[in-house]
Amino acid sequence: MRPAPCSRASCRESTVGALVEGLQVTNGQYSGGDFGWLTPFAVLCGIGLCLGYALLGACWLVKKCDGEVRDAAHRQIRVLAQAVLVFLVFVFAYALAEHLPILHRWIDRPYLFVYPTIGAVAAIVLALSILRHNDHWPLYTVAAIFVSGFGTLALSFWPYLIPFVITIDEAAAPPSSLMFMFWGGAVVFPLMLLYTLISYSVFRGKIRTTVVHS
Repeated sequence: MRPAPCSRASCRESTVGALVEGLQVTNGQYSGGDFGWLTPFAVLCGIGLCLGYALLGACWLVKKCDGEVRDAAHRQIRVLAQAVLVFLVFVFAYALAEHLPILHRWIDRPYLFVYPTIGAVAAIVLALSILRHNDHWPLYTVAAIFVSGFGTLALSFWPYLIPFVITIDEAAAPPSSLMFMFWGGAVVFPLMLLYTLISYSVFRGKIRTTVVHS
């Protein structure tokens, strides 16, 4: 039986949480054991990502559906948005209380605050769209919150792949392999983008419910 997408995503986010908190590394080798990365903070990050994906799904239903489905999704957005907000506040407070190493990167790189600012603005727009029962803005604002969150992590870790032990250059494949992947991606990625745009165009608009009279 294949694991659910949310469970796989939560495992990935739990791993990210472990990276943020810090892994046990000795002489460049991981020394934490099979479950050394599994901490309460890592589990919390996995739960937070599940809540975030559920919020994103509810916003998608509001944008694409009508009638009872849209109304039910609107009610779920309120609850899930509050849960995600509580999660983000707790994670930030935990990082401050535990003096996580990633905070020093923020002090050295003040431009990192651009991403949380974008996320905060998106959260305000999300709150206004919830109050006004807007069907379109919630999806875009939650997507912006996701982008700001992952952008913050990426720039906070840079140039490390495993903070703060292995850099991207040290973990990269040989130049010949990278060049092969680059040219392969140069062909495949535009086709994937075109396919996505065509699919979105075909299925644009709302799903309307129709009543069939016998």
